[in-house]
Amino acid sequence: MLTRRWNSPALPAFFATLALTGVAAAGDGVTETTVYGIANFGGTGQCGTSDMTHTVHTDTAAAFKAPFDTYKAGGLWEVTRTVNNGSARGTYWTDDSQSPSCGSASCAPADDVASGVDSADVIYVHTHGYHNFDYFGWNGIPNLPQTPSNSGIVMGTSTYGCNVQTDNQFLFGNLDLNVAVVKACQSGDYDVWLDGGYWGMVSGEFTMWNAFHGDSSCDGSVTSYVGSYAGESFSDGIGENWLDEAYDSWGADDCPVSIVYGSSAANRDSMYYNGGFRDLKNTGSKTGSSYYYVLGCSPDAGRTLPG
Repeated sequence: MLTRRWNSPALPAFFATLALTGVAAAGDGVTETTVYGIANFGGTGQCGTSDMTHTVHTDTAAAFKAPFDTYKAGGLWEVTRTVNNGSARGTYWTDDSQSPSCGSASCAPADDVASGVDSADVIYVHTHGYHNFDYFGWNGIPNLPQTPSNSGIVMGTSTYGCNVQTDNQFLFGNLDLNVAVVKACQSGDYDVWLDGGYWGMVSGEFTMWNAFHGDSSCDGSVTSYVGSYAGESFSDGIGENWLDEAYDSWGADDCPVSIVYGSSAANRDSMYYNGGFRDLKNTGSKTGSSYYYVLGCSPDAGRTLPG
């Protein structure tokens, strides 16, 4: 399997101030992992439709968490928590500087509470995802409104917002979050990355977004590779292992990708190849990003990646 790194084009001016002036947070000094398995859809108070229900979503969340539980038992990790189904709120993925996930100011953002994404160092989520590509955004026609493209994921309860998006709700790393592993279709779309759609979520310590370009498979085999990935990435290979484990073929390719933020390609490579959950590399100021992918990967519901 051949992989390639693309370095980001020039940082969109709108986000340059955020990336250049952000001060890396010291965090709370506690190693924490939170997993979100959102398997139930279409019922009362739930998001989506019933045909979206996949019980494997909670199975993979448990598989990702299991190695951290082992680390915790050995004194190598401190906190693990599970936030599944109706407990997985859009507010937990929303920073207080961003748009409310439920569309109402009364739906207070809560990414910094115990169940929120920015209270943990590492998070995993398995749910449904999508992307919106704005052809007239950052790489489009001048003088038109420049709205970045985005990816979004679906939450577990309609009360607190069903859809959260990379450019509207997320702002990671100003508290604790370093690494997000996102098992959701279209959550790391190549065109969205080119168009600046993953810049708005970057702040402070946040360094790595492991996700998928195009659709991804959702059968029992996912549980196995997710657990393997979590177990073997404790010390190194935190990005490379994701591509190795999550790439397969099910009639069309699964196209895992890793987006790493930092001040230079060398720093980003260091995190991708040599970083681990307990050995996170300092990539410096978040002034650029690298997109790691499998050459020529051709998914369902997504264009073939460059070869």
